[in-house]
Amino acid sequence: MTHTIRTYSTEGTTALVPSYSPLVLLDGGADKRGNDSLYHAPRTASKKQQSSRWDVVTVLVCTVLVTASLFGALIASNAASASRMAVALSNLPAEEITVASGDSVWGLAARHSVDGYSTSELARWITEKNSLGSCELHPGQSLLVPASS
Repeated sequence: MTHTIRTYSTEGTTALVPSYSPLVLLDGGADKRGNDSLYHAPRTASKKQQSSRWDVVTVLVCTVLVTASLFGALIASNAASASRMAVALSNLPAEEITVASGDSVWGLAARHSVDGYSTSELARWITEKNSLGSCELHPGQSLLVPASS
């Protein structure tokens, strides 16, 4: 025999709304074999717990995929940008100069600046254009530098 208790509660503006208590009374006792009828076998994980595990796995997998996609897009963007920069630098007009005492690749790049390019990009251009193995320059050496704009 099952008894259900109904109560009324007052919560905010919903006064006297029926509220159903989770309390359910069960008539119990021993069955014919003397076993307690209220004994329950150990429960396995409920469907709610199982679905929440799958939800966590799904969120983790999606997070990893989104992160990998963003990282791949960043790498592709940097590669494309570097490629465009290399093409633009290769099209720069050059002029030949003679290295003076105290000159450096960085100093020459700063002196022969080109709008739209940083000093480091121009220093790399000078190094590559002149096939310099090191940044050490010698007075009287001829170098190609970007033609100043």
